[in-house]
This record gives sequence, C-alpha cells and structure tokens, in this order.
Amino acid sequence: MVQSFFILSGEHQELARDELVSISKSYDIKTRHSVDSRLITITSTVPWKKIAKRATFVRYAGNLVGTLDDISKMEFPKSETFACRAINLSSKKINTSVLERETGAILKKKLDSNVSLSNPSLTIYLIITDNKRYVGYGDVMEHKRPTKIIKYPTELDWKLGRCMVNLARLKEGKTICDPFCGTGTILLEAESMGIHSIGIDFDSKMCEITRKNLTANGYGSNVINSTFEHIQKIKDKVDAIVTDVPYGTASRTSAAPKKLIQDFISVLPKKMKLVMVYKKGVDVALDKAKKYEIYRHKSLTRMIAVI
Repeated sequence: MVQSFFILSGEHQELARDELVSISKSYDIKTRHSVDSRLITITSTVPWKKIAKRATFVRYAGNLVGTLDDISKMEFPKSETFACRAINLSSKKINTSVLERETGAILKKKLDSNVSLSNPSLTIYLIITDNKRYVGYGDVMEHKRPTKIIKYPTELDWKLGRCMVNLARLKEGKTICDPFCGTGTILLEAESMGIHSIGIDFDSKMCEITRKNLTANGYGSNVINSTFEHIQKIKDKVDAIVTDVPYGTASRTSAAPKKLIQDFISVLPKKMKLVMVYKKGVDVALDKAKKYEIYRHKSLTRMIAVI
C-alpha cells in the first residue's frame, strides 16, 4: 500500500474529495483516505498518477513520505535537479520562500542534486496545514483532454461531466450510457479516460453534433437516435448510467422535469449505477442517493445524485 497526496483546487470540495476516492476504489476497493483542509491523503495500491490523470479538481499530487520534522531521514528518488515548493493550507501566515530555501539547502546535500526552479526533474512539496507539516514528492501531472468542435449554450460543463463519470467507479474498458447525450460532453470525458460510451438522444440534430465531436477526437462511440427507453435494449452492454437530465430550453420534450425524471428512473435496469445531474427544485424521491449541490448562478443550482 502506498500513500499519495492530492491538493484540491478549492472547487466543490466535497464533490472533489469523493471523486478522488471513487477513482481509487474503482481499482482498489480497500482504499482508505483522510482529509486535512484541501489536502486529501489516499492509502491504496493505486499509484498517484493513475488517480491524478483522471481527477478533475486536483492542483498538485504525488507520493506522501512523512512530515517536515523527519525530512533528513526520508528517501527520495534520484534526480539530476529538484525544487522545493511550499504550499500553505493553514490559517497562519507563513513565509513560504524562506521555508523553501532552508529545506532546499538541506536536501541539496542529501540528494547530491542541483536546484532548478524553472524545470526540475523532481518537485518536493512542503504542505502546511493547521495540523501537520507534510512532505511529498512528484513530477508533472499529465491530462488528456478531448476537444469539442461544436458546442451548445446549455450544455453540461466538462468538469462536472468528467467528475460524474468518475463517481460511477468504473475502470478502463467498462461502458457508460448517457441517454440524454446532447452534444456529447459526458461521452467525450468517458472516452478520454479509456471508458467506453454509448449515447442516446431523441433529437437527431444532437446525435449528429455528438458524432462530429466524437469523431474529431478519434472516438467511435455508438450514438443512437432514440428515446431514453432504449436503455432497456442495450442494458447488457452497459455498466453505469451517467447523464444530465434536460430542463427548460435544453429540454425538447413537453414532459415536466419531475415527470421526465420519474419516467426515466422507472425504466432503468435494477441495481444499475446511476450518476445524474438535474435542476434543483425538482422534487424527486431518490432513495439512498448521495447528493451534491452545485451553484451555477442565482437562477440555477444543479444537483448531482449518485445512486
């Protein structure tokens, strides 16, 4: 088991934390985690890079090796150059530049390596919270992001789409279905992480836009021009449902939002994992769902439900 650290960007912190845990648990169900301010520590068999390359709201990540008090005893990978980066997550004012210089001087002798502030091959993180002073190390985080050649004003934000796919706890090679796929945001994010996808939309124009967006990225997802009831015909090919239920001008159906969600849920296969975003205020009973409230602007707050 290894300990990894992840420093969140500050957006939607509960959602961001649960996304990290969900990614790790999709590979290792015995994952453990702890929270200290915006620092999330994960103990599992999953390397930090595997989690970080999928995570949406992570700013820094790496291996956690201990606390600053024991830095002279710690082992770090050999590298030609290194840099110290102090990150203050505490409520106290700390001179991070001084801390970086002092620690860098100690490590320069220990590592027999040169300091490079512009392009280090190893970055050593000094993470200060109100509880501890942690030490970790990492290198460049890599993210593969799809491009979108055709967009729509009311489409789902890519960050929420990516996070929702991760909340479904699926490994690469599994398949999600988005029965209201619109311009394909959720499908694109899933495919970019190695998760197969199937899109359904009853609007043929939206299906064509989704196909073009997928093709532009080299993805061959199946996009079906049909209603959400088509899920029943492909249920054996799907491991989870991830979707943004339309409302208002984004909805091209005469059904009221509550009725649409009720009808949609009624056709879902039993025990199928569901991650769904919908407009707050739609009073729908979702037993045992974990819910997240996402404020967009004064007239729109979205809810993400994970069932």
